[in-house]
Amino acid sequence: MSRSHSLDTNGMTTRCARACAMERSGFVAPLALAALLAASPAAAQTPPESTALSVSVRQTRTMCFQDRVEVTGVLVARQEVDVGADREGLKVAQVLVQPLEEVSPGQVLARLSAIEGPAAEAAVRSPVAGFVVRSNARLGMPASPRQGPLFQIVVRGEIDLQAEAPIPDLAKLAVGQAVSVRPLGAPEMPARIRAVEAGTDPATQLGRVRIGIGPAPDLRVGTFARGVVAVGERCGIGVPYSAVMYEPDGTIVQVVNGDRIESRQVSVGLLSGENAEIRSGLAESDLVVVRAGPFLREGDQVKPIVVRETAR
Repeated sequence: MSRSHSLDTNGMTTRCARACAMERSGFVAPLALAALLAASPAAAQTPPESTALSVSVRQTRTMCFQDRVEVTGVLVARQEVDVGADREGLKVAQVLVQPLEEVSPGQVLARLSAIEGPAAEAAVRSPVAGFVVRSNARLGMPASPRQGPLFQIVVRGEIDLQAEAPIPDLAKLAVGQAVSVRPLGAPEMPARIRAVEAGTDPATQLGRVRIGIGPAPDLRVGTFARGVVAVGERCGIGVPYSAVMYEPDGTIVQVVNGDRIESRQVSVGLLSGENAEIRSGLAESDLVVVRAGPFLREGDQVKPIVVRETAR
C-alpha cells in the first residue's frame, strides 16, 4: 500500500474518532444524564401520605344550664306522737292496727287487759289523724308507761326529707323553693323547702335543710332520699364534658386551630347532662376535641372531623 493511501486511511480514522467523540459529547451525555436523573431518589420521590391523626371535633355554642343544688338525707316524720298504756299492770289483749295503716282521732288501736285480778279492760286510742309508722304491740306483752309506747303515729301522715348540703350551696337555698325528691325505691315526688338551718356541722361542714313532702303513707321513715333544687339558669359557652381534661396544672380543653392542637386552660361552671359550661378560656365557634386525652399534645398535627350534636 502506498504512503499516500495510508495517510488517507489514518485521516479518515482520526476524523471518525473525532466525529464519534462529538456525537458522544453532543447526544450521548445528555441522554445518560437524563437516565441518571430518572434513576435518582430525588426524581423518583412522591409526596408522602399525611401522618396527621384524625380527631372528632365539635364547635362550641351557647347553651343554657340549670343551676341545681343536690341534697341527700333520710325521711323523717314532720310530727310524731307516741301512744301507749296510761297505767301499770296491763297487757296487750288485742291489736287492731298495723304499721302504715291510716288512723283517725279517737280510733281504738289496741285493747288491754289486767295482768292479774278482775281489773276492767282499757282501750288505747289514737289522739290524732295520721298513719301508724311503728307498732310495738304484741299479744300478751306487758303494757305500761315504763315499757314505752305501743304505737308511733305520723301526724296527718306528713313526711319530711331531712337533708344536708355543702356550705356554698346553702346560700342558694330558701324557704318555699320547689324540690324534686326521689326516695330510694320510690318514684320522684314534688316537695318544698320548709327550713334552712343557719348553722353547720363542724365535723362535716354541712348544713341541714328540711324539705316538706306532705302526706305520703307509702313512704317509710328512715329511708334514704335525694333532692334536687332548681335555683336558677345561666347561659354560656358549652362543650361536651368528655372534652374536659383535669390535669395537675389545671383544667384543659384541647382546641384545633387550623390543623394543630392547642391546649387551653378553662374554668368549668355548671353541668347539664353530657355538657359542661365553660366560664373562661374558650370563644364561641372554637373547634374542641370531643374526647380529650394524653395521646394529643400541644402542636400535634391533626385532621379535624366535625361531628354534629345528636338531636334529642
